[in-house]
Amino acid sequence: MTMIMDAQPGQGTGEATGTKDIFDAYIERSWRSNAQRQRDRGIEFIIGEREGPHIWTLEGDRRIVDCGTAGGVHSLGHRHPAVLGALRKALDDGRDTGLWSVPNAEYLAFQDLLTELAPRPELNRSVVTLASTVSIDLAIMFAFRFTGRRRILVYRHGYHGHTGLAALSTGSLDEGVLDYYNLPTEHTAYFERYGDMDAIDAVLDDSIAAVILEPMDYETFAPAENAYLSALEAACRRSGALLVIDETRTGLGRSGKVWATSHFDVRPDIMVTGKGLSGGLYPVSALLMRQEIYDRCMNEHKFAYISSLGGNEISCVVAAEVLRQSSRPELLANVARASTKLREAFEDLARRHSNLVGMGTVFGCIATLEVRDPAHARPLYKKVFEQGVLCHSVSVIEPTVLKFFPSLIIDDQIVAEIAASVDRALSDLRDSL
Repeated sequence: MTMIMDAQPGQGTGEATGTKDIFDAYIERSWRSNAQRQRDRGIEFIIGEREGPHIWTLEGDRRIVDCGTAGGVHSLGHRHPAVLGALRKALDDGRDTGLWSVPNAEYLAFQDLLTELAPRPELNRSVVTLASTVSIDLAIMFAFRFTGRRRILVYRHGYHGHTGLAALSTGSLDEGVLDYYNLPTEHTAYFERYGDMDAIDAVLDDSIAAVILEPMDYETFAPAENAYLSALEAACRRSGALLVIDETRTGLGRSGKVWATSHFDVRPDIMVTGKGLSGGLYPVSALLMRQEIYDRCMNEHKFAYISSLGGNEISCVVAAEVLRQSSRPELLANVARASTKLREAFEDLARRHSNLVGMGTVFGCIATLEVRDPAHARPLYKKVFEQGVLCHSVSVIEPTVLKFFPSLIIDDQIVAEIAASVDRALSDLRDSL
């Protein structure tokens, strides 16, 4: 076989190799707004080597504790050996993405594992996709078909994706794109306050096909109250709406259980998982659902959902290994231990820097510090980065919190490293005021 390999990357435009060159090139000919935003915030770096809970700058001069993890994509840390090994073995065994129209054993094996580990036994059917935004898109289509309705109810400050119907479910004033793309708004209703059933009761009626939400407030990272989710399920049952729980970020051990849903007395009709399901190595997502919904939506039309790459052999091998790793008792015990250490460390920081921050919330390996003056939040984010920790983000609603989303493999030493970095950043902020 003759392979043509004359074309070389970067020819014709000049290959960008250094951090400044890459940022300049992005601003010149790629995603300008993103690169410029990072530059303006003083977070101008390119990832070089990466391993476990750490990333290094491209130049190799700085090691950073990754407490953003791309929203949980790297929940098991970067390049987890077992997941990387499963991927390599699948490729070495001669596998590729296969053919979408031909059943494959890896798909079935992954589905069986999903069913085995599902938070509720009735979530015994699943569809595998390439991204959570696609899974949310599909969940909305399924809800429309199953209920015969054409509206969804979502949290105003939530986030569930940016493409297709998923874009209708992202109401965040900071990240939503309905107005930007002139998308139809008649299919979406919003509740304004997370955790407030009155806010939901005010808008949940018989026009709503599904209520979609995470088990925590997307902006503040505060977990839901059990009574709230129980009442929400009851309201959905009364109205005939489906309850869709989005575990894209909270699942796969993040909360100390495989699924955050297991902490609550709630039985979703559909549950979505993704991000960390990829192991940070191969994109994959899935939605679990009741058999009645699956049969009605997937099996009554020959092309109810097709995807050239969704559910392919490689993605299912990777996702199955991630599920096995994420459900290991040793990992879940580590999350519980890290959660305790994070709480102790953040309570100590809040006591010693009480004029600047207060204690936020800790839910497994999810942690926040409340920033007393919102004007200090962005400067603090930058100073924490300068001290060697990349935070997840800063909330855009009150309370203003600095958010941490570390990998689930962090140990006591890494927690101490995070706390020391934040301590130095707070001292630096205090001295600069």
